[in-house]
Amino acid sequence: WTADTLWAHVDTIIQCFRARGLPPPIVYIHNHDFNGMAPHTGAELFRKAHQANFHTLVIDAAPRKNGTHNDNTVLLSALNLDASQKEALAEYNHNQQMIENLICRFDSRTSQMTPWDSDWAGGTEGSDIRIAKEYSLDVRKINDAKEIANEVFPLERAVTPFSEYKLRLGIAIMIEPGIEPKSADSVRKWVNGGGKLKVGGDVLVGLSRWETLVPKTKEVDQLLKNMPEELEAALAQKAKLIGPGDLPATLSPAQRHTALGFQAKGLEFTKAQAKGTDLSPLLIAPEVLHSRPKSLRAGTKFQILMDKLDGSLPKKEEIKFLGFGLAPGAASGPDSLGRELVLSFLHEGQKVEVQLPDPDAAASAAAGAKGLRKATPGNKMEVPTVVPGEMLSYAVKVGDKLTKGQILCVLESMKMEMKIPVPDELDGLVVKALPCQGRTKEAQGDILAPGDLMVELQEK
Repeated sequence: WTADTLWAHVDTIIQCFRARGLPPPIVYIHNHDFNGMAPHTGAELFRKAHQANFHTLVIDAAPRKNGTHNDNTVLLSALNLDASQKEALAEYNHNQQMIENLICRFDSRTSQMTPWDSDWAGGTEGSDIRIAKEYSLDVRKINDAKEIANEVFPLERAVTPFSEYKLRLGIAIMIEPGIEPKSADSVRKWVNGGGKLKVGGDVLVGLSRWETLVPKTKEVDQLLKNMPEELEAALAQKAKLIGPGDLPATLSPAQRHTALGFQAKGLEFTKAQAKGTDLSPLLIAPEVLHSRPKSLRAGTKFQILMDKLDGSLPKKEEIKFLGFGLAPGAASGPDSLGRELVLSFLHEGQKVEVQLPDPDAAASAAAGAKGLRKATPGNKMEVPTVVPGEMLSYAVKVGDKLTKGQILCVLESMKMEMKIPVPDELDGLVVKALPCQGRTKEAQGDILAPGDLMVELQEK
């Protein structure tokens, strides 16, 4: 992320349009890096555009918020604004901040409404904080990790099919103990020496296609050469096309349209509606949707979106929350892990009660039932989780003799499936136990954190 690099891209786009006899392009630049240099780089980019007499450059520039957005004042210092324009800019920045403060009033944030337990801070890289916590990394190092990744594998996000390649490659570099110190030269040495990186198949596919304007480095091809099985598996993956025969007969015409149009995600959404777990009716009540569980005060009034029976547009209905109560019965005691809550509401003068599991009890029961434990550090018979995520499935069974490079298991991490291969040092060992539960049609798989025991081994 430098002005020279950015301008090289912009100038290439300009020349392509000019060669084809097209009007000058409108180029949009978007960046929210954590290092504070984004507005300064943007201002220098504006100066380069002026020198080239290019006037249709747009740079994403919002007030600072949580430190993730470009600062308008710095960014626009490169423009020749008159007094009235500067006054309008100051007024806009002030009003924008007041709006941000207003819409985040339930969450004490300065970006926008977010779930109570989220670290999302706004902007493309807002999820970096959450991801850093998942990998037990210092969030201050995320930006450096992406810069190192981009130096070795210069995939520019704006022209790739997925916007997080740099982040994922950076994370892989940070969690690889064989890469020390964390520098571009160390990464090159690791890759050219046959080393692999813990990245998902879509990243490997993106590297192989190389849909970017900058030249490909030799390390890109070398990494793909080091990971042939992973690349082949990623290229072979094809999602099943959902057709009318796959849809439940109970779906409405609108739900059938959603499922067929949006495929797997659409079908999942319609199933959530049928189970009553779809929360979209609460979108107009963010103070309810995003609040901490069991924190809603009795007497709170809010609106929800309700579908009309005739299929016309949803209408707004006002609901009053009356309060929480414990469901009667043996499981309702204060120490019971199976206790349930009764939520009481008032709608059009009628009292409506809903009985749901107590989230505190459910969390305690789940933690006790799973029994996940940490792998013993230094014991190669206990394979730890390196990449956090949900266990989807094991590719081996108890008694199998491991071969280096074969797939050990499949995790879902950062919205992608990640196949975990057998490292070289475990070649020839035998699977003793598979302690984690994989995903089924009925239940989510175990959620693993770094260090959790993933596979237990023994000598052959």
